[in-house]
Amino acid sequence: MLRAGIIGAGRISWGYDGGRWDEQSTSFTLASCLNHHAGTQLVAIYDPVTEARNAFKSGYQGQGKVALYDDLDAFLSSGLDLVAIASPSSHHFSHVEACLDASIRQIWVEKPVTLQLADYDVLAKRFAGMELPPRCCVNFVRRGLPEVGLMKEHISSSPDPLEKVSIEVRYSRKLDVNGVHLLDLLGALTGAEQAPPLNYLIPSLSGNPSFGMTLSGMDVKVAGFDLPYHLIELAITDSRGRMMLSDGAARLTWEPKEPNPHHEGFFKLGAPVGIVGMNGDLKGAALNILDSLVDGDSELIAPLGSARFSQELMERVLNHGSSTA
Repeated sequence: MLRAGIIGAGRISWGYDGGRWDEQSTSFTLASCLNHHAGTQLVAIYDPVTEARNAFKSGYQGQGKVALYDDLDAFLSSGLDLVAIASPSSHHFSHVEACLDASIRQIWVEKPVTLQLADYDVLAKRFAGMELPPRCCVNFVRRGLPEVGLMKEHISSSPDPLEKVSIEVRYSRKLDVNGVHLLDLLGALTGAEQAPPLNYLIPSLSGNPSFGMTLSGMDVKVAGFDLPYHLIELAITDSRGRMMLSDGAARLTWEPKEPNPHHEGFFKLGAPVGIVGMNGDLKGAALNILDSLVDGDSELIAPLGSARFSQELMERVLNHGSSTA
């Protein structure tokens, strides 16, 4: 049983569900995942903010006793095998470095890894220079969905040349908070390792820019919206129809090309049909990522190196497209 700790006592750490796995809800937190997984036990939380520690102490409903720390060195010296980093994104860089200094063997870091590409590259270089680097994955939870594998197969099986295949992305609540999930999926679906030049960019003072690019030969349009709710949608369109991941990745649907009954010789998209067995189980996806981290013989689902595409693309867009074509 791996002794696990979490840096940060906020919502994704435990607050969304009290650290208790709720079978009636799609909500999950790092604490509930660590509690639910057979190979890990949550034993420690670090947060320098007194109010955050007090909230955890009074509201946590998970299993077992969890020690609370206001000192990072003491937390990292408490015999931990695995550390999940759920601090504000601006602190991820220093907290990953602290875990490396403390020889933590498994690191699970929230997205984005850093807010600056240069900081990400420093971390990647340090990992690459280690004789025995720790296992490290990024909590791009949607990578753990079987839906993503199906969408990747759908792209590769298209009868159309790639320039006839298009991908449309819609998101809200900031590119570096919510939209970065979809940037990661673009890399996962296409296998792209480097961010391409931008074809256009529409900046946003509220953090929801829109932009377009050509990725692995496909036309990609990303639209950001200033909305009071979470919007996460990704659609793939080709001559066969449209496949869409929507409802925060909780629903995968297919709209097939079909004859238009009102106009002979013409076609239209059929009504959306839910794909059987694809129910957007984000809790299961999170456990899949944790499984791959805990099992030393498994291939990591979202390894640190795979995050560079989204990091580079995010920085390019938020820096107003300095490499815009």
